[in-house]
Amino acid sequence: MTVASQPTRERTPLNSDGDFYVEAGTCLWCMAPENEAPELMGFEKPDGCFFRRQPGTDGELDHAIDVMHHSCVQALRYAGNDAVVIDRLRACGCEHLCDALS
Repeated sequence: MTVASQPTRERTPLNSDGDFYVEAGTCLWCMAPENEAPELMGFEKPDGCFFRRQPGTDGELDHAIDVMHHSCVQALRYAGNDAVVIDRLRACGCEHLCDALS
């Protein structure tokens, strides 16, 4: 039996390596992510926003999840499989932004 692999989403090139990322070609330059989590998010033309670094503390994880929840175009995604993060994304209605669940 063959298991279908998940489609790989293209990441904005400036994203830091890690599980949180912004999908390429989706940012509308609203600047909301950069204002919500300035310690994690960056912005560069022409690509738009990106995770300049991954969350490293509980507070930064809170900010990463908050910014995903408040993103106007749902461009921010989670590619990991940490059950705590996935449960938190489910709790705020953002499970559709988790690659492991889509």
